[in-house]
Amino acid sequence: MKRIEAIKDIMKDVKDEIVIASTGMIARELYAVCDRPRNFYMMGSMGNALGIGLGLALNLKDDVIVLSGDGAALMSLGTLVLHKKLNPKNLKHYILDNNCHGTTGGQPTCSEEVDFQSLAPNTRVIKVDPEKGDAPRIPLSPEDISKRFKDAVSPDRA
Repeated sequence: MKRIEAIKDIMKDVKDEIVIASTGMIARELYAVCDRPRNFYMMGSMGNALGIGLGLALNLKDDVIVLSGDGAALMSLGTLVLHKKLNPKNLKHYILDNNCHGTTGGQPTCSEEVDFQSLAPNTRVIKVDPEKGDAPRIPLSPEDISKRFKDAVSPDRA
């Protein structure tokens, strides 16, 4: 399965959930598939999407979805274990596993050695093709992404 197809499948039933997308092609493909203010696109912070999603899930009543790649998940194994300890029921984590760092040139990961789903609750691994992808860069500045996201998840929003 192509990564973008997995993202389309995850997003098909998303309505008001908060979605945090890992840096690189996952964020770019999410933007191409379903841009919306309640999506937060990581830029240049590989491995931090789950930590942000965990903080949001613990502090808001909203359902939170995190989209990570296997490389990003491997960078933050401690956050997976923290997710298990804190276990917020309103957080779902999808790891799109292509067994490589697709955005940076296809360098292999060791994801086949880790059972991500046993490390954290509500974590689902979806095996995807090891392809670079061709979604264009997100045409929003980091400041624009941050402002519209904060406005969209604010408890004061209309």
